[in-house]
Amino acid sequence: MALPDKRPQRPPDRPALEKAIEDLLLASGAELDAETRKTPGRVAKAFAEDLLDGYAHDAIASLRGSLVPAPRKGELVIVSQLDFHSMCPHHLLPYKGSAAVGYVADQWLVGFGKIAEAVDALAHRLILQETLVHRLCEAVTTALSPLGAGVVITAEHGCMQVRGPMRRESRVTVEAWGGVFEKDAELRASLARRAEG
Repeated sequence: MALPDKRPQRPPDRPALEKAIEDLLLASGAELDAETRKTPGRVAKAFAEDLLDGYAHDAIASLRGSLVPAPRKGELVIVSQLDFHSMCPHHLLPYKGSAAVGYVADQWLVGFGKIAEAVDALAHRLILQETLVHRLCEAVTTALSPLGAGVVITAEHGCMQVRGPMRRESRVTVEAWGGVFEKDAELRASLARRAEG
């Protein structure tokens, strides 16, 4: 299983983003005219505040921020239909989808909203779906020390839909399992069913 990103958390550099977008527009053959003059600032704002703001957040710290003692060891907790968006690092195109996160409690439970925060902290980066699913599973494992954790993510990818293969209805599902989920097919099936809606 891949480990969470250990680099220091830092927010995007908006002035540098704005300059890079301006250079990209000019290199693409576009002119900075009445329609595009403010585009570098708008795009930098979108990247810094919406698309890549996950670099400023720590998924494990988010999860640890609301731990409560588990009343009963072995309780299965599943949070599903967590919609998210992310950016593919290969083509800088967005992908969006739904995550289902489950764990079998040992000593700790976590607030459901914190699981959603952890999803966004990791998804709002340049990250492959395959990496995202494993980092999220590892973050849950690291923060909660559960008996097991599992994550199922289904997403639609811009790089599959608007370029290359041009498959507009395509979906990709990736799973990650740890602890008791690795050995228990029934647990995996239970999480996978909820991931489907």
